[in-house]
Amino acid sequence: MRRTSLLSAGILLVLGVLALVEALRLRDDWLGAKLMPAVVGAVLIVLGAAHLVRPAATPEWPDAAGFRRVALIFVVLALYVAVLPYVGFLPATAAFVLVLVRALGAFSWAATIGVTVAIALASHLVFIYWLGMSLT
Repeated sequence: MRRTSLLSAGILLVLGVLALVEALRLRDDWLGAKLMPAVVGAVLIVLGAAHLVRPAATPEWPDAAGFRRVALIFVVLALYVAVLPYVGFLPATAAFVLVLVRALGAFSWAATIGVTVAIALASHLVFIYWLGMSLT
C-alpha cells in the first residue's frame, strides 16, 4: 500500500472519529444539532476504512482544460464568498450556480437558467422553512 493512500485513509479516520466524538458530546437530541456531525463522522470513518481495504487507483492528471476548469471553480467560489454578505444569499447563490452550470456543463441557456432557479430556490426553501434559519 502506498504511503499516500495510508496517509489519506488515516486522515479520514481521524477526522471521522473527531467529528463523531464531538457530535456525541453535544447536549442535543439526535434529530437536532447532533445529527449532521454524527453522520459526517460516520461516513468519514466508513470511507477511511474502505480506503484502507482498497486504496483508490492512481489518478490521471488532467490536461490544461481540466486545470482551467478547476481554477474557474475556485475563482467563482471565492467570488461567491466575497459577494455573499453584500448581495444576499439568493442572488449570490443564483449567480454562483449560473456561472458554474454554464461554464462546466454543455447545457442550453434555458436549461442553465432552469437549473439555476431550481437550485437557488430549493436551497432558500430548505434553509428558511425546513431548517428555520434566517439567511439575512
